[in-house]
Amino acid sequence: MINLKPTVRAVLYGLILCGPLKAEDRPNILFLFSDDHALRTIGAYPGSINQTPNLDRIAEEGALFTHSFNVNSICCPSRAAILTGKHSLANGVIGNSSKWNGSQWVYPRELGETGYQTGLIGKWHLKGNPTDEFQTWEILSGKGGQGSYFNPTFLSPQGESQVTGHSTQIITDKALDWLKKRNRKKPFLLCAQYKVPHIHRLPPPDHMSGYDDYEFPVPKTFFDDFSTRSPFVSKTWMALKGMKGHVLNIAPLESEIETNPNLIPPFLSEMTTKQRKAWHQAYDPRNKRYRELEKQHKLQGDERNLYVYQRFIKDYVRCIDGLDAQIGRILRFLDEEGLAENTLLLYSSDQGFFTGEHGWAEKRWMYEESFKSPLLIRWPKVIEPGTVIDDLVQNIDLAPTFIRAAGMDVPKSLHGRPLQPLFSKAGPKKWREEILYQYFDGGNQQKPGPYNMPRHEGIRNRRYKLISFYEYDTWEFYDLRNDPNELINLIDDSSVKAKIEGMKKRLVVLKERFSP
Repeated sequence: MINLKPTVRAVLYGLILCGPLKAEDRPNILFLFSDDHALRTIGAYPGSINQTPNLDRIAEEGALFTHSFNVNSICCPSRAAILTGKHSLANGVIGNSSKWNGSQWVYPRELGETGYQTGLIGKWHLKGNPTDEFQTWEILSGKGGQGSYFNPTFLSPQGESQVTGHSTQIITDKALDWLKKRNRKKPFLLCAQYKVPHIHRLPPPDHMSGYDDYEFPVPKTFFDDFSTRSPFVSKTWMALKGMKGHVLNIAPLESEIETNPNLIPPFLSEMTTKQRKAWHQAYDPRNKRYRELEKQHKLQGDERNLYVYQRFIKDYVRCIDGLDAQIGRILRFLDEEGLAENTLLLYSSDQGFFTGEHGWAEKRWMYEESFKSPLLIRWPKVIEPGTVIDDLVQNIDLAPTFIRAAGMDVPKSLHGRPLQPLFSKAGPKKWREEILYQYFDGGNQQKPGPYNMPRHEGIRNRRYKLISFYEYDTWEFYDLRNDPNELINLIDDSSVKAKIEGMKKRLVVLKERFSP
């Protein structure tokens, strides 16, 4: 095969697939990305508990993916998988402490070399700043790459600068400014990557109020007793009942801090006087009520757990409300600028999140709530409005999808597949039947990992899921059709022995296929 420059490959590929393809006719790509977004807090998904009209609009005018999964449910590995189109072992980022190798193939650099102008704004969260992966970048700095919700510091090749405001709005402001200043003769790739709704959940001032008199539904598995699971599953440090203090926005009252400034918690000290005023106005009444309930001994046992759940989920949804409002600003801009028709708009999150399921508030597990990621794509003239796609897809599929959209050939070294064949009603003649999951950030019996989590891996197909906790020589097996909440571990059920053995063999095959 002749080794052609990326720009030449793109033009030739476009001629073969689409006829003459001018650079300016290639679609723009706008990738909107959040952190820890649970499917049940997006209105378009079945069983949602809140309303997200702007995110829902993307699904209504494009496609909603019901079976979109990540390959490793933790921040850094997920982001690396998206950039490279490869599983964790192959891209080198197996955990949150892994160093990022920016010299390897990544889709934004490839797009940039074929004439796209590329930019990244917001949460990068990889160990090692961007180099030439993006032509321009401005990322949240501090707190291990998380950045602050209020008055965050941004890092760019020009240095650091602090911006007054809430990060969700600031990232949107910067994204819109980037779009306004872009070279209009070139297609663009812009990644706007938000911190919300990652812990510590601090909604913007205009979304701090609300939901005080509303009780969100409690997940059916909230009081899961883990009776069929391995013993260590119930001992992980992610139970909602363990949440306390500032994590739930429980803090001293404004009057108490005025009397004794030493009482101010760090997250409030980061705010301006006006921002703190808004926070106290919204949260002081809630915290007074909390003290009253404590004094009356009404927060005991299950009552306390349910109270903690409501405090947690309300702040979680308030953060989502703030995000949805900013998504609305972006959608309006695309409409006003005439960009909507030729822009592939994608919304996703680095992973899902347990929002009370099994009593948890975290991710990491191969169980559905954290294994699944939201995925909404709008691409006029390519995706019919209201499309629902049930095929098994993973975050490694995003890179090849963007590359194919730009009219380029997808490198055979990638593990992901372009999603384009799924956009048609007919669907592809053949699509993947199973997906691989690997979580490396955990520990073992001698040395527990973060959150007291075990390392594990597994394989999932349309109906069954097999999980290996290999450090403990323990397995779990679930029939997702009959047990969608994964409450009944069938690993010792003789009626599914053949299926288990078959999936164990397939797990070995997939691990070998996606190793370096």
